[in-house]
Amino acid sequence: MKIQIWRRKNKEKEKYNLYIRYRLSQIKAKVESLKLWEWISPKNISQKDHNLNVKRAYEEILRRRKDDLENNRSKIDFNSKQPDEFEFIFKKYSKIKNYNAVFNFLKKIDYNIERKKINSINKTYLNQLKSKIENKIKNNNIKGSTSAKYWNNFKSVLIHLNDNGICDYPRVGGITYKKENSKIYTFNSEEIKKLTKTAPEKWKDLKKAFFFSYNTGLKIGKIVKLKWKNLYKTNNDKKTIHYFKIKNNNETLTNSLPKNIRKMIGKRKSNNELVFTLPEKQSNRSKIFKEWLNKLNINEKKKFNDAVNNYAKNLYDKTKNIYKVAAALGHNSINKTKEIYNYMENYDFLENENIIIENLEENINQTKSKSLFKKGNLLSYRIKKNQDT
Repeated sequence: MKIQIWRRKNKEKEKYNLYIRYRLSQIKAKVESLKLWEWISPKNISQKDHNLNVKRAYEEILRRRKDDLENNRSKIDFNSKQPDEFEFIFKKYSKIKNYNAVFNFLKKIDYNIERKKINSINKTYLNQLKSKIENKIKNNNIKGSTSAKYWNNFKSVLIHLNDNGICDYPRVGGITYKKENSKIYTFNSEEIKKLTKTAPEKWKDLKKAFFFSYNTGLKIGKIVKLKWKNLYKTNNDKKTIHYFKIKNNNETLTNSLPKNIRKMIGKRKSNNELVFTLPEKQSNRSKIFKEWLNKLNINEKKKFNDAVNNYAKNLYDKTKNIYKVAAALGHNSINKTKEIYNYMENYDFLENENIIIENLEENINQTKSKSLFKKGNLLSYRIKKNQDT
């Protein structure tokens, strides 16, 4: 029997997911996920270090597995019906990108799900699973929003399996929970001054990314993936306008870039290069950002994405238009915007419209009170003359 490391490319073809394969013959083999991955073509020191650490890990796993088999501490069952296992089918046929995260979430609710057969995922079981999730939310063990998201992802996989005739799909409702409005944090002017004058000790681009978010409303998850091909400029009436354009939930999200932010980013690089050099893991980015805030005595409860709250507030204060805020943040509805920012109203923009109308009426009245002649020239004639030139 041969024991090998088996690599499979992910959907984006940027990473290998690693498996251990026990091969008895050409037609008999068993595969187990190592729950590890490595970069296909590492581009920087961080990615190379990641691959080296992963290599050390899987070499140690291989050594231990071989030792266990040689000393009869474990056996490989080649007769197990792998295609009937729900975990195997779920991961093989899943079309969602975060299938590992979804399955790990389900395992936290019911650890036995990894040993379930596909035919045991029925309406009774799903209702029990749903009830357990809702109870955990009530007891504040898990977050309602995350649970609802993963549950919907889980159901979408079941629907896909059903469409392909692999299993039945018993209709089960979504996760119900009481939504609580979390506190919206923003950075005040003093804090912004502190952040402007300093930078993190490591990963200097995190500062650039923060002020990019502060001035555009783009979240860190999208900033990390931002490439130079997403940045554009156009000349309009001898004025250069910089803007970005990215995919957002099957739609295009576009927003302008202030000149100082475009200048801060630096010289343009090749189209497929990332604009910002940032840690790959979200936890590492959060840790570095938190250290930066602590050094400046800024409330550690504030996070990187609170820069988006600043952008939303500044745009709303300027325009009083929730529709503009929703469009700039890439929300598919103003209801989502109002759910986050409950101080924003649908019709506040009319206040600005009334001010404009009142000013316009004042200007008209002032014009009417003036004489039609000045220094012997008819004013209407002089206006036309200026328009022509």
